[in-house]
Amino acid sequence: MMARKNVVDEFGFLRLDARKKTPLFRQLYQQLRTAILQGRIKTDYRIPSSRDLMEQLGVSRTTIVTAIDLLIAEGYLQTFHGRGTFVGSEIPDEQILPEGVAPDEIQRCSDESNHLNEYGKSLQGLNRETWYTGTPKAFCPGEPALDEFPVDIWSKIVRRVWKSLAPIDLSYGEPAGYSPLRSQVAEYLAVHRGVNCDPEQVMIVNGTQQAVDVVARLTLEQGDQVLFENPGYINARDTFQKQGAEIIPVPVDHQGAVFEKVIQKHPKARLAYVTPSHQFPMGVILPVERRLELINWAKENESLILEDDYDSEYRYSQKPLPCMQGLDRASRIIYVGSFSKVVFPALGLGYAIVPPQMVSAFENALRLSSRPASQVDQIVLSEFIREGHFIRHLRRMRKTHALRRQVFVEQIQKHLADELEIIGGAAGLHCTTTFKSQNKNDVAIVKQLAEQGIITRPLSGYYMSGTKKDRRLNGLVSGFACSTPSQTRRRIRELAVILKR
Repeated sequence: MMARKNVVDEFGFLRLDARKKTPLFRQLYQQLRTAILQGRIKTDYRIPSSRDLMEQLGVSRTTIVTAIDLLIAEGYLQTFHGRGTFVGSEIPDEQILPEGVAPDEIQRCSDESNHLNEYGKSLQGLNRETWYTGTPKAFCPGEPALDEFPVDIWSKIVRRVWKSLAPIDLSYGEPAGYSPLRSQVAEYLAVHRGVNCDPEQVMIVNGTQQAVDVVARLTLEQGDQVLFENPGYINARDTFQKQGAEIIPVPVDHQGAVFEKVIQKHPKARLAYVTPSHQFPMGVILPVERRLELINWAKENESLILEDDYDSEYRYSQKPLPCMQGLDRASRIIYVGSFSKVVFPALGLGYAIVPPQMVSAFENALRLSSRPASQVDQIVLSEFIREGHFIRHLRRMRKTHALRRQVFVEQIQKHLADELEIIGGAAGLHCTTTFKSQNKNDVAIVKQLAEQGIITRPLSGYYMSGTKKDRRLNGLVSGFACSTPSQTRRRIRELAVILKR
């Protein structure tokens, strides 16, 4: 009876809410930790059993045990066999909260004195709505067929690498990346993408976005003009804007970005950002004539091109076009790519191929801005490439993704031909569709779909603010690669029901 009295009297403050985004075990952990720091639960006090807490809180034993184990691991609680679990005698935090004072009652800086500069304040106010939950669902754009990744092979390499690591391999590594991996990237890109570079020009980064951020900070001054595809990749656009650049919209038609009139009007723009291999989000492929036009503009005006070779590895109807960087003879192109689509996103590795004259600056920027990408992950990826697994996996993925795209397109044509029109080429990991009736609100529809577990993105959201309504298309940007054919067939039928309401 005594233990049950403790639960009711001493632990009645515990309140768990399943409607919150915070997991229940984390809520319990936070509330118990705060109570210990406030002195509400005294040192050496015995914590009730998991059964008593289960009955009071109405949650599973796993929830209770997970929270308690976390507190034990951090030193807040101690457990003694046969006696129970007690509040630790030495609380790990240096500063204990005063009794009766909750963390949210501690005085904080006002919004007016939050110590942020103008750049920081602009980021604080950047509330972009997201339509991706972090959990792979149909039809998440940009998600490869992760169910087909050779986890067993990767795991074997991981185990072997860890067994053979030298102490130096556990250090930070070089800012530009693991030397063997840089050489392998240079060789792969030369053979498969037509890139012209030495290994010294290869910078291993924590994904494409880091490369874009470093390029912006190294090349742009306040007020510099950046030519940018419209619609285009939101994160890159935000990065340039927050660096103080003026974004010049470049319209996109059925062949990609139309630079001709824009470069005539803005010949001295500092930078042009382009996704020529599979334009995001429209999915079209930039023809050679427009590529050469842009390269000549950069040469004549001493400007730069940031070539984001997005989805370049996946083209299903014919061989991929070589990248623009291989056509450049004036060292005006910075080329970026990622392993997220060809290996797996959680790896978090990408690369930037920088002109020779920028190598030192780029490397030092990486040194100052962040720690290098995980040395161990780079070694594992290097071995994965060296042993031929990377190329074999890429070939399998091309076949797998081609089939999944074919099924996606067939099902759209079968169930939604009167609602949606497919645009773009047979490439990449997403398929863009426009509404045949442009009166539909794609943002509202995407929210409705998300409630049913179907994750797409509204095409209109990728246009710059101020784009005229008659130049802004409404539609859906949908990934087809992360769903099996059977899942796609089922989900397209559900999609059709929603769109035809």
